[in-house]
Amino acid sequence: MEHLLFGLLNVVLEWSPRVFAFLMEKFPRSGAAGITFVVCGHDRPTECKILVDITNNLAGQSVRLARAHFAFEKNSPLNPDPQWSRKDKTGLFHLCFFSRSTQMHDWRDVYLRFGEQTNVWIGIDPQHPPYEIEKVHGGKRFGRLYFQMTRWTDSGRPKARWVRVKL
Repeated sequence: MEHLLFGLLNVVLEWSPRVFAFLMEKFPRSGAAGITFVVCGHDRPTECKILVDITNNLAGQSVRLARAHFAFEKNSPLNPDPQWSRKDKTGLFHLCFFSRSTQMHDWRDVYLRFGEQTNVWIGIDPQHPPYEIEKVHGGKRFGRLYFQMTRWTDSGRPKARWVRVKL
């Protein structure tokens, strides 16, 4: 009986990250009204990153963005940087927001007032030639950005939801 219990527990623990990634991919809302995402240039030759600028265009409202992750598309023209750590077995990569105080990407969450901007970077394999990287600037989809967005209602109560943005 113990072997059966431990066997079931092992299966549950092994499949939980995959189930979480599947549910997160299938059920978050697409897009975030009032928040704009712009895929900016890439940084070469020292590091191979694609920057994504995030701007709050919600007039009179502030938002909190947190728990950002990125997943590459299966048929993406780009591959992740092999040195970039991902969540085990899910294929999701942790992202940090830019901090003005440290001038680094080290914030796990960010609070944006109307008109404020931040960015995240996505690490790509440095073996890619520049023309493959330029494909993503031409509109080719290469992945999905997930994050939790919190807005405050008129009564002052926070409303949080998961958001998915295709890049």
